[in-house]
Amino acid sequence: MECECLSQCPFFNDKMAEKPALANIMKKRYCLDDFNSCARHKIFLAKGKSAVPPNLYPNQIEEAEKILAELK
Repeated sequence: MECECLSQCPFFNDKMAEKPALANIMKKRYCLDDFNSCARHKIFLAKGKSAVPPNLYPNQIEEAEKILAELK
């Protein structure tokens, strides 16, 4: 199942252009399969698109948890 944020997600739309192999692996895992474990998606669901930092990578779950704790 694809993430509903794909069309507007800066990460999915080549945020990691300098590391295309790593980006493709992460896109397959987080964006095209298990988007519920994506740090960006967690913030999006909890606080909306505007709360998602543009430089947050999908695997930065701990950082996402910090951000969500600060926004409470």
